[in-house]
Amino acid sequence: MKHVLSTMSAGLLVGISLLLATSAFAADTALDISGNITASGCEVDVGSINQKVDIGTFSGKDFPSVGSTSAFKAMNINLSHCYDKLTSIEVKFSGVADADNPALLAVTDTESGGTLATGIGVELLDNGGKAIPFNAETPQTFDLEEGTNTLSFLVRYKSTRYPVTSGDASTVMFFDITYQ
Repeated sequence: MKHVLSTMSAGLLVGISLLLATSAFAADTALDISGNITASGCEVDVGSINQKVDIGTFSGKDFPSVGSTSAFKAMNINLSHCYDKLTSIEVKFSGVADADNPALLAVTDTESGGTLATGIGVELLDNGGKAIPFNAETPQTFDLEEGTNTLSFLVRYKSTRYPVTSGDASTVMFFDITYQ
C-alpha cells in the first residue's frame, strides 16, 4: 500500500506544480469584464397600490337571491415608465377566498372591529364585464405600450348565500405583476 500512496503523492505534486505554472501565466493575460443588467418593467403608481375603492352602501334586500350583484365601481392600476421593449404583462389577483364562492373575495375584518356582513363576496371583472377569479392559477395577460398604461377593472358585491346580512363588507385584494 505504501507504494500506491507514494505514486499518488508524486502525481499530485506534478499536477499542483503544473497548475501553479499555468495560474501564474494566466494572471498576466487577465481581462476584466463588467456590466449591468437592469429590470425591464414598469413603475406601479403609488395611487394604484394604496387605493381604496368604495363600492357603496347597500341593503341586504338589494340581493334577493344567490348571484345577485350590486352596481360596480371602477378600479385602475396605473403603470408608468414602461420599458420600450416590454409588450405585455401578466397579473394575478389574490386574497382570502369566499367560502361559498372561491372565485370571489371574502369580506374580512380590516381592523374595523365591527360585525361583518354575511352572504356576500367581492367580484372582480375586466373592463368588458368578464369575471376574473381570485387566486387563479392562470394570470390575466395585458398588452402594454411604451410609457404609461392603465389597466382598468370593475369591482362589485355578489351574493353567495341568502339572506345577505348587514355589516362591514370590506376586504383586501392583492395583485402580482409578472413582466413578459
